[in-house]
Amino acid sequence: MLKIDEIKKYYIFMFLTGVNFIEAIYMLFLLSIGLNYVQILMTQAIFAFIMFLSQIPAGILSDLWSRKKVIILGSFIGIISAFVYANSTSFIQVVIAEALIALAITFAFSTLTPFGYEVIIENKKEHASKKIFSKATSCLLLGGIIGPFVGAYIAGNFGLKMGMLSNVFSWLLIFLVSLTLRNPKAHRAKERNSFNQISSSFKLLKMNPLLIYLIINFTFLNLFSWLTLALIQPYFENIRVGIIYIGIIFSGANLIGAITTNFSDRIEKKFGIRRSVFSSGVLIALGMLMIGLFKLPSIVILGFLMTRTMSRFREPLFSDYFNKLIGSDKRATIISFSGFLYWFFYGVLGLFLGYLIEGFGLGKIFIGFALVSIVVILFTK
Repeated sequence: MLKIDEIKKYYIFMFLTGVNFIEAIYMLFLLSIGLNYVQILMTQAIFAFIMFLSQIPAGILSDLWSRKKVIILGSFIGIISAFVYANSTSFIQVVIAEALIALAITFAFSTLTPFGYEVIIENKKEHASKKIFSKATSCLLLGGIIGPFVGAYIAGNFGLKMGMLSNVFSWLLIFLVSLTLRNPKAHRAKERNSFNQISSSFKLLKMNPLLIYLIINFTFLNLFSWLTLALIQPYFENIRVGIIYIGIIFSGANLIGAITTNFSDRIEKKFGIRRSVFSSGVLIALGMLMIGLFKLPSIVILGFLMTRTMSRFREPLFSDYFNKLIGSDKRATIISFSGFLYWFFYGVLGLFLGYLIEGFGLGKIFIGFALVSIVVILFTK
């Protein structure tokens, strides 16, 4: 049986995952090396399509092979990707870096939710799964408090390249911790054939409309929240918010998110699944609308904090719903369907979003994100 310290290792791993030194600066770095919005979004589209193509294979590999080995592989690729990214000076080099990062993220992080839930099962803590996932998300966000500020501070004082290079250290720590993880015994794949694994997983989805609605809601609101996170960096710079202050804002958003996620379990118990999902989604859309409609820094910052905090608040809720609705043998595969959908639309948007930004400006793009989010919320209500 796994000891309780395996849950603590899971918390540590989640904390280190959050220590992303480039979160608040990478768009600024890409602009600084001469890329325009069209080129940047093209690199993001390539990143997304690689994520799209690797999601289900990574989920199947995790289900049929080993959660731990998949995480170790992704962490090692992450070290290489961070070094390549920091030394990129052209569009092609950034494309290579984005491709490596896509593989690193897919393998290192896409299996974390089923891995964590199976650690919980082995410790007979299923009754506390929401609380454990809330704490794990809080650990992720606490790491996120450190990462953006430190990365922005390094970039502000030593240059954007040094800020980007600091992420090598973050990935190295993730890799070292991944070596200490134990593969959960609760994970047992019944299917040994990848085609059968996909086929039986699709059958489960067809039999569970609630699961489909949750995946659609989570996927699209996450997509627009993530794009907001990326595009807000140059938007802040346009309204004269300094780079170190951008890091402070990102860190502050993660701090509020870390506090808020601790109440997700109580809020869900009081209001239920549908109301919790609906209300948090509305607040995300409202935040994006505030960013797009107003140029006043205080209102833009408030809108960003709402969007970022509510996006994080939803993570432990959806993690728990997915894990309870899906059996261990298909868990990583079905969760990867959500990632598959997410990265497909991210890639499609990336192909023309740069042109829309150049033509209409960032403000109208944020308003568009908000309106589409509202449509998704109403459709999946």
